[in-house]
Amino acid sequence: MNRAIRNPFFAAVSLSVLAFGVPVHAADPQPPTLRLPAGAVPTRYAAELWIDPSKDTFKGKVEIRISWKEESDTLWLNGKELAIESASAVPATGPNEAIPAEASAAGADFVRIHFQRNLPPGEYDVTLAYSGRIESKGAEGIFREKEADDWYAFSQFEAIDARRAFPCFDEPSFKTPWQLTIHAPKGAIAVSNTPVASEAAGEDGWRTFVFAPTKPLPSYLVAFGVGPFDVVKAGTAGRNKVPIRMIVPKGRAADTRWAVESTGPILEQLESYFDIPYPYEKLDHLVIPHGKGAMENPGLVTYASNYMLARPGDETIRFRRKYASVCAHETAHQWFGDFVTMAWWDDVWLNEAFATWMASKVVDRWKPEWNEAVERAADRSRAMAMDSLVTARRIRQPITGNDDIANAFDTITYQKGAAVIAMFEGWAGEEGFRKGIQKYLKSHAWGNATADDFVASIAEATKAPGVVPAFRSFLDQPGVPLLTAELVCAGGAPKLLLSQKRFLPTGSSGSSQETWQVPVCARTGDPGGKTTCTLLTELSGTLELPGACPARVLANAGNGYYRVLYKGSLLGKVLEDGGKHLAAGERVATLSDVAALARSGDVPMAAALALVPAFANDADRPVVESVQRIAELPSDLLVTDEMRPRYRRFVSDVFGVRAKAMGWTGRPGEDEDTQLLRGVIVPFVANEGDEPALVAEANRLAKAWLKDRRAIDPLMVSAVLGVAAWHGDMELFQAFLAEAKKSSDRRERTRLLDALGHFRDPSVVPVTLALTLSSEFDARESIDILWEEGANRETLPVAWAFLKANFDRLAERLPRESPAEFPWLTSLFSDAARRAEVEAFFKDKAASYTGGPRQLAMALEVIQLRTALKASQQESVNEFLKSYQARPTIDMRPQPGF
Repeated sequence: MNRAIRNPFFAAVSLSVLAFGVPVHAADPQPPTLRLPAGAVPTRYAAELWIDPSKDTFKGKVEIRISWKEESDTLWLNGKELAIESASAVPATGPNEAIPAEASAAGADFVRIHFQRNLPPGEYDVTLAYSGRIESKGAEGIFREKEADDWYAFSQFEAIDARRAFPCFDEPSFKTPWQLTIHAPKGAIAVSNTPVASEAAGEDGWRTFVFAPTKPLPSYLVAFGVGPFDVVKAGTAGRNKVPIRMIVPKGRAADTRWAVESTGPILEQLESYFDIPYPYEKLDHLVIPHGKGAMENPGLVTYASNYMLARPGDETIRFRRKYASVCAHETAHQWFGDFVTMAWWDDVWLNEAFATWMASKVVDRWKPEWNEAVERAADRSRAMAMDSLVTARRIRQPITGNDDIANAFDTITYQKGAAVIAMFEGWAGEEGFRKGIQKYLKSHAWGNATADDFVASIAEATKAPGVVPAFRSFLDQPGVPLLTAELVCAGGAPKLLLSQKRFLPTGSSGSSQETWQVPVCARTGDPGGKTTCTLLTELSGTLELPGACPARVLANAGNGYYRVLYKGSLLGKVLEDGGKHLAAGERVATLSDVAALARSGDVPMAAALALVPAFANDADRPVVESVQRIAELPSDLLVTDEMRPRYRRFVSDVFGVRAKAMGWTGRPGEDEDTQLLRGVIVPFVANEGDEPALVAEANRLAKAWLKDRRAIDPLMVSAVLGVAAWHGDMELFQAFLAEAKKSSDRRERTRLLDALGHFRDPSVVPVTLALTLSSEFDARESIDILWEEGANRETLPVAWAFLKANFDRLAERLPRESPAEFPWLTSLFSDAARRAEVEAFFKDKAASYTGGPRQLAMALEVIQLRTALKASQQESVNEFLKSYQARPTIDMRPQPGF
């Protein structure tokens, strides 16, 4: 037993089995199934934890002030994997006589507190002493990680894991102040949402950190960290001169330079937009060494180390932009999600979609040269790709169980939600929309709110007619509208004839009958010209255009969340001359529509590929990346072995000159977009274009890097190592593996493990996959090898066979819910037999993991769609490659199916 449990609150108890010791009797009331009953409400918490990060258990005590609504002998709380040792209640007023109680488990997520007698309505202080488990593999509840020679403990409670740390009311609507006390071993410090109110040393060398009470918080936003951290002061920012600090693993203080420089300005941009001062007393950024993301805990935001820490040589353009985006997202949450919290998980988009949208807006204001508006067009298209699945969620998905809560944190919530918000902002007006947001925040300060509350605030502030039903039509049903646009000039003013249906890829089993109330904006002039808008509320409608009959019409000039299918020759006119009359974001959106329409069969794949040469040398990086994605579309599915040499020639001809001119190494004076584009185009040409000079240089640089880390521009390390591995042999594999074993730098080791997953040599792949089971690497890092091998058409069958043979061993090594995502490994398959094999293998396994059934359904649908696409479009690609000549003339006149 560790020294943390030498405390008078606790009796001796065995921690070998984490279970409740009191059985549920047959006559006991039925436990809740998802939500807690309404008979009791918390009004404050005082929680005390004894945490030694080097141990895998902890002790706790929590006192909850409860408003008791009706007479009963039973209190239901959330609790998971906790051993409750004692429970009692004391009336908050009147006699202080303790009322004993027994605690018993009720399913996986609930505990019943059974008092010896009925409690009449009133206020009570319920006290529970308990013990629990510190997770060592995953990152839920209280978990621990080792960095160098030191152990650290952290919390991660979103969505429903606070119940692993405290018996509590673990739902977002229960928002109340928390007062936290943490006892930590000698040499460790503790940090939490609020500043330390007092700190004292005990006789046993442990230190007690008492934190100031929080503002009202739901349980999922309570947070803390314990360990020998370095603390970096980053000054103050905002109207209230909020202190900002970086809390990092020991020895990493110097690697926070960019975070120190950029966090304050981002906070001030957000304050300016919301016109509300930052709501909390401090803003600490806490690094979790192995973290995979970030979390918006008020006053104590957590980050994966690779998001926030970079040694001087690794502070690349991509790193700076990524940190700025994540920091803006998490800091926006301090208002959207923390200051005002959704009432239930069906409105998690009120947190995540808004933070995603707001982050892009803030970064665009702060660093306009980064062209965030163009990046938003690409993000919108990625959301639409997911949203085209019949198995896709709604933005506001009803929550019927824990699976739905787990699935809520996905592309639909984040990227689709952000794109829909951007569409309505553009349609209703930016300033009115901003006033609506400010009204929403101020009306629900420190409380909870719903989608209805938000949309009502926007409607009132913007006065936009129909905004409520229009917004709800996008929130409450899945799918992407496909608008058909036809220009008609005969008989009066020019107009666009519009019709809508649900966009569905070839092979989809879905119905196209859904309709939306779609804000449609069109433009006939150049960027910045006047747009004309309408709200398409029926299956079809008309948008009258100003002036004389235009030569061309852009039918999505307002960030609309819809695809456009142009009738007749309109698409060719929109894209003629490389689309120079379009803004970069409009070119990206139109090109991504073409790629999607090729997947739905509305455009021949050959016509999409024919567009690529006209845009491959565009001056705007995101545009080039858009056509690179079109060029890559057929690679793993639609190009036959016979046509592979022709496909390589196509890639090399279109992108090769630019790729070879760029090379693997940057030049003085290059702009940031050129540097970023190099990391996309050069490896694409080296691999898919099979350019021997680029491959040979990647191999030379990779070997040089193994001896001298300065041999490759840090921005290009992953690309160079990946290409070298793609074409590499066992000797190179062994060299990479030896470096991965030696490396103590997490970013460097991640790069090497990622490269190990790129090998295609048949003698290497099985050896590579075996590393996922090796004790020499943390499974949370080495599992990326399996995902990389599964993402390659050549190595996928071997990776799939490995997963089937080793599923249980992998599941044992990984965080508990990680296997829920394993069906996605198979999503590059494209035949019915493989689909049946995947379904049979995962059918029972998926149900064992939270969120697993939907993940399997989506992966199976993707295989189904790829199978249908291969059948319908492979011949189109073959014909294109057979007839392809260097720099073909692009013919965008009407074609069959166009």
